[in-house]
Amino acid sequence: MRIFFITLVSFIVLGVLILMARIWGMGQTFPKFEHAFFNGPAPLIIVKVDTLDKAKQVLAQKSDAILWLDVRLSKERTPYILVASRDQEFLTFKQKQQEENPSAPIFTGGRLSEYTWEQINEFYKTTPALKEFYEQFPTTRFVLNIVDNVSDAHTAIMNTIEGFKPNDRTLIQSDALIIMTSIKELKPQFVYGTSTPDLMRLLSFDSMWILPSTQFKGDVFIAPFTLKKRPAFNDEIIAEMRRRHLRIFLGPIRNQEELTIATRHKAEALITENLSELLLLLGEGPAQ
Repeated sequence: MRIFFITLVSFIVLGVLILMARIWGMGQTFPKFEHAFFNGPAPLIIVKVDTLDKAKQVLAQKSDAILWLDVRLSKERTPYILVASRDQEFLTFKQKQQEENPSAPIFTGGRLSEYTWEQINEFYKTTPALKEFYEQFPTTRFVLNIVDNVSDAHTAIMNTIEGFKPNDRTLIQSDALIIMTSIKELKPQFVYGTSTPDLMRLLSFDSMWILPSTQFKGDVFIAPFTLKKRPAFNDEIIAEMRRRHLRIFLGPIRNQEELTIATRHKAEALITENLSELLLLLGEGPAQ
């Protein structure tokens, strides 16, 4: 009987604490975040590109498109653009070279960040440095998705783009929260997105009924449709982001079902890997 009573009291106390946390969270107010990055008709279109030629093609098709760049860092911390799915091509090549020359220091690590920009650029012939995008597209907006969580990433990014008037046209995104936090300390004028830890925390707190009390320091809510083979967000999380007056960026959008979800949530930006296909889904042009 005593154990039952203690358990009952524990549940009551827990319920009171949860209710208090939820009430506290609901009592918080949030100003709307405004920034020149968001200028233009909604929804904004964000297109993932990894070469200068692809960027030119996108901007020729839609001049106000925002370019999403997967930013990597070499051994000497030169920022360059390459999707992570292509890493294995380089690493396999280096392993083969090492097998053919056992005494030479060729395969020096299992991550691209352990190789120099010269080595990387020699292998990936069309891989551009981040600086080239800011030089060649001086009025274009960019989402910089920082892939490599390495030391001094924040200073390397800042030193690369600082001279190209980046304040109004740069959004920082990363799966690593520490990267966004470090860059934000240096450059609060940029727009900051949503890390994977942010998404996991929102999902966890929602499951515990204390979503309103969740800490979230991003300026915009950015989410794919799935995360670790499960939904990356739900109606409750979107509603909470709206309560905080945050804009919603969703994608990449690959089919009509995902576009329908984004439309239902009135997403202010749609992310795509193929501009022509997205415009076709939107009824704005034929696929090419």
